[in-house]
Amino acid sequence: MANSKKKRKKKNKEKEEEDLEDLGDLDDLFIEEDDEMSDEEAKKFVKSIADKLYVQEQVIEGQRKIIEKYQQQIDQLSQPSSSLKIALSQEETSYADIGGLDSVLEKIKHFEYGIDCPYAYSSYGIDPPKGLLMYGPPGTGKTMIAKAMSNELGCWFLELPLSLIISKYVGEAEQNLEAVIESAKKKYHQTDRKVMLFVDEAEQMFRKKGSHNGHEVVDRCVNVWLRTMDGMGSNEGLIFVAATNYLEKIDDALLRAGRFDYVVEIPKPNLSGVEDIFMKQINIKEKKANREIYSLTNLEGLSEMMYACRMTGADIANVLKQASFNQIQYFMQSAASGKPMCKEELMIRDQDLIKVISLYDRVKEEKKFVGFNV
Repeated sequence: MANSKKKRKKKNKEKEEEDLEDLGDLDDLFIEEDDEMSDEEAKKFVKSIADKLYVQEQVIEGQRKIIEKYQQQIDQLSQPSSSLKIALSQEETSYADIGGLDSVLEKIKHFEYGIDCPYAYSSYGIDPPKGLLMYGPPGTGKTMIAKAMSNELGCWFLELPLSLIISKYVGEAEQNLEAVIESAKKKYHQTDRKVMLFVDEAEQMFRKKGSHNGHEVVDRCVNVWLRTMDGMGSNEGLIFVAATNYLEKIDDALLRAGRFDYVVEIPKPNLSGVEDIFMKQINIKEKKANREIYSLTNLEGLSEMMYACRMTGADIANVLKQASFNQIQYFMQSAASGKPMCKEELMIRDQDLIKVISLYDRVKEEKKFVGFNV
């Protein structure tokens, strides 16, 4: 197969060379002003010129396509992978949407001061923190906090797509990461709005060197990130935020001064925190639906049940989502039977949530929390 392709290429090249030779000397395309031709000779002469010009155009077009092909390959070397999609967003989540983490949010706001008022730090002869690292169990609200902070600061939010950045090809992972960082800088200079670079599950990119399979790729990404943070000036417009479930797995080099030097724990909520999250999640969903969804009489008892299950904010949101899913299912079944539910029956009540919470441990273990039957 390979030999036949080579033969075809060689034959095509020889044909192009023959066509160029057939064009002959350019002088043949011109006649003296005094030369006389019969009508028949004139027609043949014009046709021969047209034929030669056509061949020349085809050769030039072929060469142009070859040049374009190689130019595209050259351009791709300086661009992120073609599968890499960079999605900047303007978040609407606010601190008011986050429940059970008031003391944590106070710490987060101190990090914001370093971004909004760096001169307050310089007046005491110190540098403001450059990067924020949040750690804690899954589902405690780390990503939600990052989005709310980007909204409060009025900056762009860019979550780095690790699955697209990390590549099995040598050099491509760090090239992709560098391309994303450069795109973020460009966005800042174009819009005069800072860009928050957010890395979720940071232990995947910033794990201790040599502590995992395929560590060479991750080590090189760590080096790119360190160079970026170390060399970043105040005019670059980047805010570095990361979240991890495993602080102990993060490379120590990233926790030094001038890097991720502001570390905040995001714990599971206590009982009052669960109740606060519960109420705020209800408000968020009713505001989004633009109607009253819940008819609950024992918020304290429901909160105690969820706390006993050691639920996080994400778990509580899933409980409400599952209860809604069940109500939709009941509604569809009632409509199909010719007995549509009345307005009161469409409301989610205490017993609807109790059914979901009582099955929480089993369902979560089976990883089928949304869409199971009760």
